Amino acid sequence: MREALFIKKNKDRWLRIQHTPSADPDEMASDFTQLVNDLAYAKTFYPAGKVTHYINAQASKVFLDIYRNKKEESNRIVHFWKYDLPLTIRKHHRVALFSFTIFLIFSPSDFSPPCRMRKSSGVSWGMAMWI
Repeated sequence: MREALFIKKNKDRWLRIQHTPSADPDEMASDFTQLVNDLAYAKTFYPAGKVTHYINAQASKVFLDIYRNKKEESNRIVHFWKYDLPLTIRKHHRVALFSFTIFLIFSPSDFSPPCRMRKSSGVSWGMAMWI
């Protein structure tokens, strides 16, 4: 399809999106998807055309309209420690318990350091490490 036919075919929709942006999030997402599809087509077949820049500007405007209104929780760290982590642990407690059991079975029973120094100098073992 030639560039002029592509513009003629989609011009009405682009103007509607530009002049009357939707307040409905689902319709806004649908408009954004259509714009991105048109942008992909335009970048493929008309990479240096003005229509590519126009559609890119429209898509970026709709993108910012979608994500500008997104509310963030003010205290996400507290929410993570209070809700997300306990729910994740509860969901996967069997696997965690199994892993911990395997760790205990195959770990050495003596948790002392692997090599000990002799007490020949009369100094306690703990002090000999620092001398």
